[in-house]
Amino acid sequence: MQLSGNKVFPTSPVQTFALLTNPDVIIRCMPGLKSLKPNGNNQFDAELEVGVAGIKGTYQGNLQLADVNPGESYRMRVTGEGPMGFMESEVQVRLVEDEEGTQVNYQGEAKVGGTVAGVGQRVLSGVAKLLINQFFNGVVKEAKQE
Repeated sequence: MQLSGNKVFPTSPVQTFALLTNPDVIIRCMPGLKSLKPNGNNQFDAELEVGVAGIKGTYQGNLQLADVNPGESYRMRVTGEGPMGFMESEVQVRLVEDEEGTQVNYQGEAKVGGTVAGVGQRVLSGVAKLLINQFFNGVVKEAKQE
């Protein structure tokens, strides 16, 4: 499943980057994220509770930031496994200065398997977009509070 989109933040690229990569902000803004614990350089162990079309489960996983260029870009890899299946995603995030602040562009791919994959690609794609939008809207709210 392809993931792509963009969001404008009312902050500079450096401030936006700091918000998007701050574990405390990620925990507050990511729907269903229960914990995010450091596990090495730019790596975190995560626990996530997500429900899709009546299939709900807790997933243990890993979040890793790579190719980190502060204020400009990074690559995020997320893996997770639980009783209802597994997921893997890799997304490239780029920050571009904009007259309103910073435009964040993301593009990548996600793979889902197991029982949760049985709900269908269209449903999963819709849920992924919803979660991404909720996350970005939460981070924009955090930016406005600073």
